[in-house]
Amino acid sequence: MKTMRAAVFKGNGILSVEDIPVPVIKYPTQVLVKIKAASICGSDLHGLMVPPAQYLPVGIVMGHEFFGEIIECGENAGGFVTGDLVVVNPAIPCGTCFACTHGHKGICDHNTHYGQTCDGGFAEYLVVESSQLYKVPDGITADAAAQTEPLACIMGGITKLQPKPDEHILLYGAGPIGLMYIKVLAALGIRHIAVCAKGERRIQEARHFGAEIVIDSQKGGILEILMKRWGQKPDAVIDAVGAGTIFPEAVEMINSGGRILLFGFNKSARSKIAPADFCVKEIQVVGSRSKDFPAALSLLSEGRLDLDELVSHRLPLSEINEGIALMRSREASRVIVYP
Repeated sequence: MKTMRAAVFKGNGILSVEDIPVPVIKYPTQVLVKIKAASICGSDLHGLMVPPAQYLPVGIVMGHEFFGEIIECGENAGGFVTGDLVVVNPAIPCGTCFACTHGHKGICDHNTHYGQTCDGGFAEYLVVESSQLYKVPDGITADAAAQTEPLACIMGGITKLQPKPDEHILLYGAGPIGLMYIKVLAALGIRHIAVCAKGERRIQEARHFGAEIVIDSQKGGILEILMKRWGQKPDAVIDAVGAGTIFPEAVEMINSGGRILLFGFNKSARSKIAPADFCVKEIQVVGSRSKDFPAALSLLSEGRLDLDELVSHRLPLSEINEGIALMRSREASRVIVYP
């Protein structure tokens, strides 16, 4: 039996790198992918908290942001062949729920998820359904390809928000996702980007990656700073944090006719909001969970988005726990694991 190295969730916050069998293709629609690079996500940290902030079944291989090379194909692999470089949409729709049958597979009620409900990409190999694959265009680096999944999530949100170059946009959060949002907005020609960041490292990173204004969220006075610098309130607000206190603050600060994108995901967060404010100011609010892989790959292939710049640490799989510790301590902005 062939074995491989993989990062296996053992429960109680433990991620163990160990030898397990190399997975085998069981269905004609599947392919075997040799993982070339994988990115550590904030939700991986949530699953490794004690108690966990996100459910993970004990015994699965973690990791849902990854790319690799197809080394074996089933008989009906949807046009993919060995040698193809691919990224993977980790959320496999059930195909039968209301969302799936009404054109919204991206928010399937009962999806299976690589690295969260079944084995994922913190390993040397993974068997993947060909329906979840996208070919990587030429010229995209391993670092960037490994970050395609979070970029696809962001592009799903951008598609809903529809920001315009002359608008003033306030972004909450300067972690790995927030920093990527800054780069995407800048690449799309948005000139006025303000960011609420926590901690000196995040504040400096937000400035470096293109924010026009960076506000220390721990000091407050956000609206006063924006009015002084911009002379107006934000036209759109992006919450990439998900803390319950941000939503009512955004409602209070946003321009009449403004738009709020709720992107950060925290099921335990709660907000207290006056519904009348939405009527009086005609505020539009939209949540985002679906992923837009074609838009993400298109933006990468155009060369307008340097995601390699976001990577602070590159580690072998054997040191994945060191990478997780770096992210927990906020010493890392993006960690890429090379199996």
